[in-house]
Amino acid sequence: MNNDVIPTLEKHEAKIDTVLSDNGREICGRPDQHPYQLFLQLEEMEHRTTRVKRPYSNGIVERLHRTLLDEHFRVEGQRTWFKTIEEMQAVLDSYMEGYKRASQHPSVYVIEENRFC
Repeated sequence: MNNDVIPTLEKHEAKIDTVLSDNGREICGRPDQHPYQLFLQLEEMEHRTTRVKRPYSNGIVERLHRTLLDEHFRVEGQRTWFKTIEEMQAVLDSYMEGYKRASQHPSVYVIEENRFC
């Protein structure tokens, strides 16, 4: 987020007010000690978490993950033997470009003229 998302948003004069996440340990922790919580405080972002066992809150992201798994990873994994993470990332980036153009899925945001589409 710090290396890619925030600089891109700043370039387009946009700002993240709130971050919604699940309750995973890699994201949640004591606000005065957890690195992610401290990062959000430094960036002045509010952190909200989804309710436990309520997939409705995070359904759009879960659906995108399932689409990526079903339409990309299972298909491409049978076609290509990836030797590095970079190779896998390049193929995923290419897939996502086509997906963004072909789909109106609300979890895929494209920054154009200072607004999310």
